[in-house]
Amino acid sequence: MKKTLYLLFIVPVCILSMLTIIYIFSKDEPLFFLKNIKINGVNQLKDRDIIGRVSPFLKESLFKIDVVKMKEAIACHPFVKEVRIKRVYPFSIVIDVKEKIPSALWVNHLGDVCVLDEYGEPFRGLTKGDKKGMFIINAKEKNDVKSVYREINSWLTEGIIKKETMSDVAYNEGNITIFGLEDGLEIILGKEDQKSRLKRAIAVLEDAKKRGLLIKCIDARFERGAIIQERKG
Repeated sequence: MKKTLYLLFIVPVCILSMLTIIYIFSKDEPLFFLKNIKINGVNQLKDRDIIGRVSPFLKESLFKIDVVKMKEAIACHPFVKEVRIKRVYPFSIVIDVKEKIPSALWVNHLGDVCVLDEYGEPFRGLTKGDKKGMFIINAKEKNDVKSVYREINSWLTEGIIKKETMSDVAYNEGNITIFGLEDGLEIILGKEDQKSRLKRAIAVLEDAKKRGLLIKCIDARFERGAIIQERKG
């Protein structure tokens, strides 16, 4: 009985307190009037890009805003991976954007350059500063570049090769050749058993370094060992 009486007392008090706080903050504005829009997570995009997409769905009242349509409008932008929108009473909307991660560059047979996301999908053109920290994949077709990216990424994940040591990856009818940042080293893997060939090429390179040799090219398209070409000078 005492517990029931306590609840009958405390619940109305809490509701009254909440309404009082809302009144204090909103006495100079209509109740739940949209006053602030906060955007988080944009780097490649600008705040104005987001606002431009959601502006048709903004209303004066937080209750009248169609959050679903706002999310759809932002999510269809090619740079966007995920988006969350929440109402923060009494006056705000918070938009959390998760952008696609620029992970590599694709140069097609026409010489056009696209940025690939973390899944190997092209999603935008090249901008200033994009080359830094990303290797280039030269391939003719979109399906080819996606397949090559996944293969290279698996090698990176396993630690067979490091991203910072690669400059370019050339793909042509199943053949893969990797070019390194260190003096333009070329590693020819061919069409078959590319993972094992890469491991063998890396082992050959490490051995050559220990012996003080400067390597220009490693052709790993052989069942045993590899053919190396030393750099002159």
